[in-house]
Amino acid sequence: MIVKIDKLAHDFRGITKVNDKVTFVSGVLPSEVVDIKVIKEKKNINEAEVISFDKKSEDRIEVKCPYSDRCGGCDAGYIRYDKLLEYKREIFSDIMKRYANLDIKPSIIRSDNIYGYRNKITLKVLKGKLAFNKHDSNELINVLSCPLANDKINNVMKILNSTNLSGVLEVTIKGTDEIMVVIKGNIDNNLLITKSNSVSSIILNGKVIYGNEYIRIKVNDIIYAIYPESFFQVNTSMISKLYDKIKEEAGTGKILADLYCGAGTIGIYLADNFDYVYGIEVNSDAVKSANLNKEINGIDNISFECKKVSDMELLNSDVITVDPPRSGLDKKTIELLSKSGAKKVIYVSCNPITLARDINLLKDNYKVNNITLFDMFPNTKHMESVCTLNLL
Repeated sequence: MIVKIDKLAHDFRGITKVNDKVTFVSGVLPSEVVDIKVIKEKKNINEAEVISFDKKSEDRIEVKCPYSDRCGGCDAGYIRYDKLLEYKREIFSDIMKRYANLDIKPSIIRSDNIYGYRNKITLKVLKGKLAFNKHDSNELINVLSCPLANDKINNVMKILNSTNLSGVLEVTIKGTDEIMVVIKGNIDNNLLITKSNSVSSIILNGKVIYGNEYIRIKVNDIIYAIYPESFFQVNTSMISKLYDKIKEEAGTGKILADLYCGAGTIGIYLADNFDYVYGIEVNSDAVKSANLNKEINGIDNISFECKKVSDMELLNSDVITVDPPRSGLDKKTIELLSKSGAKKVIYVSCNPITLARDINLLKDNYKVNNITLFDMFPNTKHMESVCTLNLL
């Protein structure tokens, strides 16, 4: 049936109606006229796929990635970049209005690069060659390169694809100037080492078989050491913009608590604004990175502890930064923040739905003062935000 797409849902699927029933269609834009086929009928909604386009939007562009229709890694690569930023702002604002009763239209900081920005990718192996998961599926597709990844990562992908990777389960390639390859599965160590000219380190099943146990990534004047399992923002060129905003919003004070601190990146970046900083992180590899980062950068007013944030008894600080996973803050952490008395909470989020939920849970003690969006993930529907909550 032929339909016109009315608008986009929060997950970027198009919305139309079929027999007065809301129908979601993937890969379409508002005002486009498409021939669709309903593939799933539920009680209140339908899900449909596009058979053909009768009228395309002026904001639709040719997708650069040859795997985009199957991989899903650049799931918004068909949208003109300026328009994609506009959609992200609109969707974020709608989520805040709907779930947190906030009428806000945040500014969005655009990415310096919309391709070649990723400093990390994780791949599987199919028939001895590198592969990505198909979108929303466990099925795999072989890939030669990824346009979102930086040139050095793509060069390592090319080298690995010239190797028989049968027996390998997973490959992670990460870094900028220095590149680390983390491999899980069975493969000849010597075979890997002979192909190591383009990498700084190779980790096989948790053991270093070549080079160092960490790589370094520089952000402005700060050098960060990254271990195999430690978290680091994937868009290197945007990190300084994100952290500069966090630093501006945090201001100055005596004590900063950096929760979900990862490799200590935010706490270290803000350390010169506070007398003392303490970071909490559950991942031991990340804490190992954080302590090394402290030494590398000669920072002596910061410490890190490996534990769950939710296991803390109390928070003693002027300002608190939180950068939780997509699932947001758990109930115990919400309680800790609510009772902390900190004058500010700077909440870094990659999921506006859980951010809105947590804002609601904190509203008796904290009020939103400012939200800024950062396009850390160009050509995707994902967005990062920095939300400043002030003590009431």
